[in-house]
Amino acid sequence: MKQWTFRKTIEGGGEKSAILDKLMEYQGLEEVKQQLLDIKSKVEICKMQHPKGGRKRLRLERFNIIFQGNPGTGKTTVARLYSKFLKELGILESSDFWETTGMKLAARGAAGIEHSLDKGVVFVDEAYQLTAAYIDGVGRQALDLILTEMENKVGKLVFIFVGYHEEMESFFEHNPGLSSRIPYTLNFADFNDADLWKILVDNIRKKFGKKMRAEDGLDGLYIRIAIRRLAQGRGSRGFGNARAVENLLARISQRQARRLMKEKREIPNHVPDYFLFTKEDIIGPHPSDVARYCSAWDKLQKLVGLEHVKDCVQRLVGMLGLNYEREIQEKKPLRFSLNQVFVGEPGTGKTTVAKLYGRILADLGYLSRGDGKYSQPAYLLIGLTLLMHFDSRTEKSGRLHRKILEATVGKVLVIDEAYMLDAGDPSKEQDKFKTGVIDTIVSMIQGVPGEDRCIVLVGYEDKIRNMFHNVNPGLSRRFPIERPFRFKNFTLPQMRQILESKLQGDDLSATEEALRTAESMFERALMRPKFSNAGEVDKLLATAKLNYEKRLSELSLKKMRSDSHEDEVFKLQALDFDPDVRSRTNEQLDCRKILNGMVQDSIIDKLIGYQQSCDGARRGGFNPRDHVPTNFIFKGPSGTGKTTTAQHMGIIFYNMGFLSDREVIECSATDLIGQYVGQTAPKTKRKLEEGMGRVLFIDEAYRLTSSTFAQEAVDEIIQFLTKPANAGKMIIILAGYTYDIHNLMLTYPALSGLFPEELVFETMKPSDCISLLERELRVSYRMKVTGDFLVKPASDECKKVQRLFRALSVMPGWANARDVKTLANQLVNQFLRNRLLDTSNRELSFEDLLKSMHQMLVQRRDRLK
Repeated sequence: MKQWTFRKTIEGGGEKSAILDKLMEYQGLEEVKQQLLDIKSKVEICKMQHPKGGRKRLRLERFNIIFQGNPGTGKTTVARLYSKFLKELGILESSDFWETTGMKLAARGAAGIEHSLDKGVVFVDEAYQLTAAYIDGVGRQALDLILTEMENKVGKLVFIFVGYHEEMESFFEHNPGLSSRIPYTLNFADFNDADLWKILVDNIRKKFGKKMRAEDGLDGLYIRIAIRRLAQGRGSRGFGNARAVENLLARISQRQARRLMKEKREIPNHVPDYFLFTKEDIIGPHPSDVARYCSAWDKLQKLVGLEHVKDCVQRLVGMLGLNYEREIQEKKPLRFSLNQVFVGEPGTGKTTVAKLYGRILADLGYLSRGDGKYSQPAYLLIGLTLLMHFDSRTEKSGRLHRKILEATVGKVLVIDEAYMLDAGDPSKEQDKFKTGVIDTIVSMIQGVPGEDRCIVLVGYEDKIRNMFHNVNPGLSRRFPIERPFRFKNFTLPQMRQILESKLQGDDLSATEEALRTAESMFERALMRPKFSNAGEVDKLLATAKLNYEKRLSELSLKKMRSDSHEDEVFKLQALDFDPDVRSRTNEQLDCRKILNGMVQDSIIDKLIGYQQSCDGARRGGFNPRDHVPTNFIFKGPSGTGKTTTAQHMGIIFYNMGFLSDREVIECSATDLIGQYVGQTAPKTKRKLEEGMGRVLFIDEAYRLTSSTFAQEAVDEIIQFLTKPANAGKMIIILAGYTYDIHNLMLTYPALSGLFPEELVFETMKPSDCISLLERELRVSYRMKVTGDFLVKPASDECKKVQRLFRALSVMPGWANARDVKTLANQLVNQFLRNRLLDTSNRELSFEDLLKSMHQMLVQRRDRLK
């Protein structure tokens, strides 16, 4: 500094100080230099004011000091000089220097450090750890002892406390007397570009002497570009300054060594220049060249699917290449964030791509390490909750999050299920734990190249977007939420490709039939609400391996060797992937057989038509889901087979590959409707999600017109079914009386458009009632009928039964099949009462039937009176 140069002259007073001379040699540190000059000025003035007792008076003053600043700014070096400086000025008797940390002092406790606090200078790095909540008060006890010693040993002992500005606030909060005992604070500013360049050149000359040269010179273009890149991190917490320069030189030397060894390998008799840093050594090769030889890039390109993600990474590399060219032209690089938002369903490769993304950035020179640190918000929030148990102030709890973020320098931090950090509606009281995490991220992350850190937020797109809407707006400036990496669900061919790749990796093979069966299993899995993409491949393959091992263990060695298709035996079979594959293939043809006599023929014909459309679409190379309906209206009187048909549709559509489960979820419309505001939508949504991959049968659908709450349920159904992600992934049936269903569709035209397919269940004809009665008696009760009054329509007895059924069917409240089954039950009960002693003869007569039917007819007429 000019001031010190002048003060050393005769005109300036002829002052001398070997320590200040040494300090002035260091680059930057202008505020530090000025502060030490001010202390020396104070000493000199004190001597003039008190010629005889000046030194003694100075030893009564406190020279404890706070050092604040980023790493690599010279705090430890200056601290050692400060110790010697105070000895040189006569303020301290000893220049002993004890270097420690707040954590070490806390670990030793008050009793363990008392003997060390004698004389000289104590340098306490990360001093704020003494007051950290997780130290359990031990650090505070040590700090109380230090406070006492600071006061008792003025003139003999000086403390230097080091830390970041925000952390030191809690340090001063511990005891109001701290501020009065520490009168000086030094802020170590980050080095400017000129300082960083000088440090780099000094390090090069210190390491290589004057032999090392740089392409375009040590003050040339490429060294300037390297310094500008380094300086992009200036001003951010943790910027390494001189240490960052050392790391830069290490990377330059590493690239040089790799290049020189390659030249020696590939160029015979070549004598390399060991003392030249080339352009590529200093600023790295062009990003497009790096990508071409990057193993992580190759692995990304070989991943199945993910075309959108690959395009995004390609554009990123293109942007980095553009900035590389702009730097060569000494133009400012375009600013963009390395941080990313990954959105998509589970098992689509987000974590895998995050690791490769980090490795690519490292190879491009934008991350110093590039490995991944995987975290879940649950971990962050649990840590926050534990910290809040000790201290209720959120500014203190943020230290845990800072530690996590500090540990990610040079790496990729993957935060899965990041939407859990959503603090809720900003117009209402928000979750302070979650806002604390977000605010810490915003305060520490700038989202610019040169930051040497990349954070990837992972989750479902809708929930992630809601989170960005509700939290600190600064988060949107640090993460490209409008341009996320979208991970789409894998298609069926891609799922098969993943399976084949995993089989190859396990030295396994499968028959073509087995692979087709696996593909059909994946198609069913797509129907589930929690479809896990590649995770489904892992689960299915694990099941197939177990079945494969069991199948082979049941075959004798002799049989395996004698098998004419020995190779086929050792391949995974269709039965290994799906033990029910044979029975399901056969069941698909039994639609008429399993429903005959239970519902009218027109309904059976409709179901067979759906099967035929599905088979035809597959044979023709069409997607069956585009040609077979999945939303149905069942309308007709009660007891006409609506519920029975729905139950069998679970089997039929499962066998067609439309569903992941045969189960039928039955409910009434009232099960969807809440009793108070805000209850209906969640109830309806839960029931719809429960029906994913299954048949959801909503009976008494006419109740959806009953109230405002019912309208909410309809709105939720419409919203759910119109989402592309839910299309065709369940069979949903609205059932009710014909008039009521028509009224429902008139009330909600939008709902009508979503249910174009109707199955009309008509009142059962007398002949159908007779067929059902005969089946019910024979199958359910194992009863025999004497005579042909139920099997020959032309007989007089059968005609009489038809007339009685016709009379019953016109009675109010006739429930068709339900009443036929009731009649069968009454007939059997009557039979049992009349034959108490002999039930071996299970024959029913025409008279038995007439008696039961007359009783039912009389009962129904009496109810009308």
